[in-house]
Amino acid sequence: MLSLITGATGFLGSHLARVLAARGDTVRALVRRTSDRRRLAGMEGIEWVEGDVTDGPSVERAVAGVARVFHCAAVYEIGASDPAKMRAANVGGTQTVLRAAAERRVPAVHVSSVVALGPTRAGEVANESHWTGDRPRSHYEATKREAHTIARSMARAGARLRIALPVTIYGPDDPSLTGETHKWIARGAMRVGALADVDMTFVHVGDCAEALVLVAERGKDAQEYIVAERSVTFRQWFTLAARAADRKPPAAWLPEALVRGFARASAVAPIPSLAGVALVREGLAMSVGARWAFSADKARRELGWTPRPLEEGLQETMQWYRSAG
Repeated sequence: MLSLITGATGFLGSHLARVLAARGDTVRALVRRTSDRRRLAGMEGIEWVEGDVTDGPSVERAVAGVARVFHCAAVYEIGASDPAKMRAANVGGTQTVLRAAAERRVPAVHVSSVVALGPTRAGEVANESHWTGDRPRSHYEATKREAHTIARSMARAGARLRIALPVTIYGPDDPSLTGETHKWIARGAMRVGALADVDMTFVHVGDCAEALVLVAERGKDAQEYIVAERSVTFRQWFTLAARAADRKPPAAWLPEALVRGFARASAVAPIPSLAGVALVREGLAMSVGARWAFSADKARRELGWTPRPLEEGLQETMQWYRSAG
């Protein structure tokens, strides 16, 4: 089977490509000329199509003749350096790719994110029916919500489309802020923590890739599937990660009131051009006073998906960071 993956050179897309190749699929990867292809180095059974999700003709070439499409491509950046570029890729790119698949009646899996659904309330573990009217807390959250709305509308209009909603993805060689946090913990440099009681939900990148294949094979059109292992607090996350790396967890935690005050101050600080300010602003906005607790009961029940426990995934991840220095 020939499967198209957008974002195949990325963290999740590269794992998906290897899962499909291991099952005997031929993978067609839509990549920019400047894309770093190291994650797929040595992989057999891959076709390269140069282009961009924002470029209609290259998307048309990539979709032609495939049996299914996995739309993983997205710009993920907290504190976006170029919001217009992010919106063009995350919103415009989604519309271009999914429309090309729909016009050919090619089944597609759109990789959305639970950030599109909005944060949860304290004590709540949300499912696919969750949706808040909150104002987006970051450019990333705003673009993923808009893209999700487009995908949902197309699915309801009859496109052969399913939507996957991963939570925070982690694993070895993670380029995101989560990966940077794991690097600090692996070095034993995370001595002070913050937001101890904030809920986060995690899924290992390998399990997430497996879930996407199951969504394509066993899922139903116009259905949405949260992809998650379980929710933990920041304190539990840091403690589990430190234990897996044979390091000590943070010795102290900043009071939430102090962090809230800093978040308010950073939101109005008149220094938007200073490096890191946008990241701090958006990172705090997405964390302070918010919860991100989600359940994948539907994916487990309907797809037969069984992710590895967080402890096991963190053990592998943190040992990789220790060995990588």
